[in-house]
Amino acid sequence: MPQTASLSVDTRPVVQTSPVRPRIALAVAAVVFGSGLYGILPFILVLPLTGVILALGAPPDHVGAVRPIARRPRNVVLGAVLVAALAAVVGQPQLTVPLVTLFGPDGSSLAVTCAALVALALPLAMVNNGAVSSPTPWFVLTRRNLILSLTVFVVVASWYGDRGLSLIPIGVFVLSLPLIIGISRLVGARTQRLEYGLLRHPLRAGLGPQRLQLVNEVLLCGLLALTLPTGVYDPAALQLTPGVHRVFVVAFVLGLTAFLILALVPLRHVRLGSNLLVAAGTVFLAAQLIAVYRPPVDAVTVGSPLAEEWWVGHGGHAELTNYHQASPTQRHAVDIMQVVDGSIHRSGSTDLASYYIYDKPVLAPADGTVTYVVDGHLDLPVGTLDSQHPTGNQVVLDVGGGRYLLMGHLRQGSVAVKVGDQVTEGQQLARVGNSGNSSHPHIHIQAQTLPTGIADVTTVDVPQLVKTLRTYPLLFRGASLVRNGVETRPEFVDPRRGDFVRPTR
Repeated sequence: MPQTASLSVDTRPVVQTSPVRPRIALAVAAVVFGSGLYGILPFILVLPLTGVILALGAPPDHVGAVRPIARRPRNVVLGAVLVAALAAVVGQPQLTVPLVTLFGPDGSSLAVTCAALVALALPLAMVNNGAVSSPTPWFVLTRRNLILSLTVFVVVASWYGDRGLSLIPIGVFVLSLPLIIGISRLVGARTQRLEYGLLRHPLRAGLGPQRLQLVNEVLLCGLLALTLPTGVYDPAALQLTPGVHRVFVVAFVLGLTAFLILALVPLRHVRLGSNLLVAAGTVFLAAQLIAVYRPPVDAVTVGSPLAEEWWVGHGGHAELTNYHQASPTQRHAVDIMQVVDGSIHRSGSTDLASYYIYDKPVLAPADGTVTYVVDGHLDLPVGTLDSQHPTGNQVVLDVGGGRYLLMGHLRQGSVAVKVGDQVTEGQQLARVGNSGNSSHPHIHIQAQTLPTGIADVTTVDVPQLVKTLRTYPLLFRGASLVRNGVETRPEFVDPRRGDFVRPTR
């Protein structure tokens, strides 16, 4: 049966753009990148700003007839390079060894950023069809939409692979994209580019692309909603007052609702780039949620390193709840803090002594032998990081079976054991501090394959370390678990971000 919407031909004139326009966009993007390198512009803004600038250098697809990217050998080659660049960005954690070997510890992140910038710029070199296709294809791939979609993709992917904090750009996009799309729909309504049939006659012939897009977006929004009870955004609760945090949660839900409402009034020409982005987000969130709930494999079971109740700042088996997942040498680490009245420090102060966990005794989580000790680094003021000594003052215990427990960021001068000492579970090892690469006082604990820690990154063979250091999931015995306000007493606590753990012995 003929599909009227698919056979419609746009007879409006195609808007021609000057070849100078992409060159100007590339020049401005180069200035933005240089500003980030020299610290003039915060580097976290380089990718989103560059993407918007490059998108403005592409032919507009909101006026005149839509001209999709042509199916030509040149575009196929550029597309293959683009996919390879995106693979480097997404696979950064898995590519740590070759990246560090080629570019060094400091240059590997920069190399991945350059790969992301190349991916954003490649669509400018692609060519469009000389004329508008008739009939119009189901999904239209335009250069501007592709660049904007790639911008969102590489921003989230770079935070995922480099910082392990993809939750931040995801939250920002959920709150901001509905507003941007809403403005786009208003412009589309004025230029008669909206398809109202999905809202009025959803089963009408010719609306297949719009229906597929709606399903795509419903799946994404559903998975985004499922992240709320997993503790993904709990760190925001510590940075905000309870009232402001409730506003954030409500705004998050309203953002998803607005996104779905806007999906009911799509553009007549459905963009392939946007739908590929949504599909990628759906796959990513599905994989992350599966990882959140999957049981640990080859876990190490220990007791509590604190005698009092503690809160999990980072922990779990997915990057969305544990930023350590992005680092091969810390993948299953847990960051332990203490929370009182919804905050990790006393109100009105952020000095070290105001943090509830600071100077608390750190206990041996298991019987073992001390294999490594560092106790000479200063406790730094909150916000000051020592990246040269990542775990600061630390103690490593041999707990048997080729497993070693590392506890880091200890207080200077507080370590009460030395290499070779035999310790028993519950024995005091040190006190909680803020040494090393630590944003605020906490305990970093991980089970690993090596009997030593990292005293100084300048003296470590990083590629060799990544090849040999493996971490294991941690389970805690003799404790109850408080998750989403519900207390349970599992045989072993498998902690993730947002959980409270209460030692019972």
